[in-house]
Amino acid sequence: MFNLDTPTNKKISYITNFSGWFIPEENQKVRLNVSLNGKTYVTLSHGILRPDVAAAFPQQENALNSGFSGDILIPHTIKPGEIIEIEISEQNQNISLLKKEFTLVANESQQLQPRKRKFELKQLLYCPECGSKLNQIDRSCGVCNYPVYTRGNTPHILQKGDLPFLRLTETEKTHPYSPYVIELLTKIGDGLVLDFGAGNTPEGDLRPNICYLDVQQYPHTDIVCNTTKLPFPDAIFDAVISQAVFEHIPNPFLTAKELHRILKPGGIIFIDTAFMQPLHGDPSHYFNMTLHGLRLVMSDFEELRSGIRPYQYPSFGFIMQLEAVLPYITQQAWKNKLQDWREFLLKEGKNLDMALGKKGREIVAAGVFFEGIKAVK
Repeated sequence: MFNLDTPTNKKISYITNFSGWFIPEENQKVRLNVSLNGKTYVTLSHGILRPDVAAAFPQQENALNSGFSGDILIPHTIKPGEIIEIEISEQNQNISLLKKEFTLVANESQQLQPRKRKFELKQLLYCPECGSKLNQIDRSCGVCNYPVYTRGNTPHILQKGDLPFLRLTETEKTHPYSPYVIELLTKIGDGLVLDFGAGNTPEGDLRPNICYLDVQQYPHTDIVCNTTKLPFPDAIFDAVISQAVFEHIPNPFLTAKELHRILKPGGIIFIDTAFMQPLHGDPSHYFNMTLHGLRLVMSDFEELRSGIRPYQYPSFGFIMQLEAVLPYITQQAWKNKLQDWREFLLKEGKNLDMALGKKGREIVAAGVFFEGIKAVK
């Protein structure tokens, strides 16, 4: 059971969003891959909420989370007017869901403009498999042949078997840097900073000395990477910031050690992550953490400060939990009640946070933070 919603006709531009819905026959993990002229090229995200599909197929238990979406960035070796064959297939079931020809049309407004940087990517990147320097960011490692994909000007260094995932048409921006991160960036000055899990950074937050890394490609992503071993040499960054990312990491202990490795002695790290938050996959969600847990994960660093910031107070977590489950509530009485609670928290959440007191806020905080330093030996 498959349907392609966009594109709506047989014309596509250099950046085109492919979206629709797919209900698998069995309750299993879905992996949708897109082939371009017979060559596997990108993957699509599956599991997006589709209440309309659930209403149309009430007997299908997987219908509510059947949506898929992702972008295709056509290489500029293909010229306007050329015919492109697009195929969407489900990898685990090894079935073809769509094979269709499209005509490429020019859209100059979609050209990805390189941003100003105070660093060169090819000076930063090393192979995560053998540790050799990647002198070319648009081809595999020259020593061990580890695959490196390039979409536009952005290198993708992925776990073997994974494909690039693009969100170039994404309009929702990542939350702006908190005042605490701004304070840290001001302190670092022109030093080299890694934004680990940067997301869709607002244009106003972009800085030429920050390297923006994520597991999926947004318009301003410098590097796409999901390997445990990070593709950087030892002691290269003056600071690392990571906001709302560590809950999405499958092995936070190993990742913390990697961030420690690539940070210069005396360098500063700032991490905030989820505690009392609902399941939210982007693309996956593994571990929420108490403050004790986050301190343990970051134990290679000397702690400067840790705790709960105002944007991590409990009311935000409660609102997130209500919003996460509302689409699944079928009893109207409960849906009405939960919507009323949400509206009340939106208005009175700050008063609740104050009423809980310091200890109460710690017990049910939405998130926690850690700021530390790599010791100078």
